[in-house]
Amino acid sequence: MRKQEEQQLEAASLGTFRLSRLILPIVLGLLAVAYLFYTQFDPEQFAMIQWDFRAFTWVLAAFLLLLVRHLSYSMRLRAVTGSVFSWRKAIELVTLWEFSSLLAPTSKGGPVVAMYLFPKEGVPVGNTVAAVFYTILLDTGFFVFLLPILLVAYGPNFLFPADFRASGLASGAFFFTYGVMASYWLFLFVLVFIRPSWTTVVLGALGRLPFLRRWRAKLERVGMEIAMASQGLRKATKGVHIRALVGTLGAWTCKFAMINCLMVAVFPQVPLDGFTQLFVYARMVAMFIIMTFTPTPGGAGLAEVALPRFISDFMPLSMGLVVALLWRGMAYYGYLLAGAIVAPNWMRKKIIING
Repeated sequence: MRKQEEQQLEAASLGTFRLSRLILPIVLGLLAVAYLFYTQFDPEQFAMIQWDFRAFTWVLAAFLLLLVRHLSYSMRLRAVTGSVFSWRKAIELVTLWEFSSLLAPTSKGGPVVAMYLFPKEGVPVGNTVAAVFYTILLDTGFFVFLLPILLVAYGPNFLFPADFRASGLASGAFFFTYGVMASYWLFLFVLVFIRPSWTTVVLGALGRLPFLRRWRAKLERVGMEIAMASQGLRKATKGVHIRALVGTLGAWTCKFAMINCLMVAVFPQVPLDGFTQLFVYARMVAMFIIMTFTPTPGGAGLAEVALPRFISDFMPLSMGLVVALLWRGMAYYGYLLAGAIVAPNWMRKKIIING
């Protein structure tokens, strides 16, 4: 049974790396851009954008933040795997992780593929499971703990643009998604760090429920993996946890701060004071929480539509469209291009040559 599951994991992972999967996100992105240009683009406002040295400086700052984000994830990966990877190898694996995440819906991609990638690089299965579950806890925990702080600072109504507040759609999706994330994080944290002995009991009981019986084997496997993750993480030193936490905070902060830089590049009237910039940061957190469970690969199509709306209180929609195109061009399509270069080379060395 275990051999069959490994074969299924390998097939799913290699399937994620198929370059044909690039077609769907690119098409969805192009359709979204075409829609936005048709409904929001204003040639007069676009002509007002001054592509001068100041603007290119802020665009360059956004690109540098993208690089720092990648290095932050690489530092975290080295920490949670016991520094078995060199910096070069960690950078390569983060590229593959991000690439697979962008080609699959939220429930698939990065973590699933990492379960296949790391053993191929010589990481024991137990350490792989611990690393994957720890990164899930860190990324989810970032939003779970940051949201209450932002709600106290700005209030729930100010986390959404005016038209979203009027419809109530965004706030409903936001708090529902946050509730799911918080429950998921708490459940996983308790099983991994506090009561690992409950793992087999809880998941075994779930597997006996009539509507979950068909997934009983998978639940039992997850239970075994959580137990393995708990053993690995309980042995981690304080330094490992600090580096993992710093890497997580650095990566997500850079991802949001990129948008701050691009907004200032396109629309100089955006205030540079700390309160406004943190307010934009809060808006991006709200948007990302809503988009957590998007069905499209990497949120393709939806992110391009959502971002101009979420920053519409600061600039016209047509200029917000330019910000969205620059941001997605760097953080999304840039990774698709990098992954399309790195993935075939990695597969050739680790699968074709090494087997």
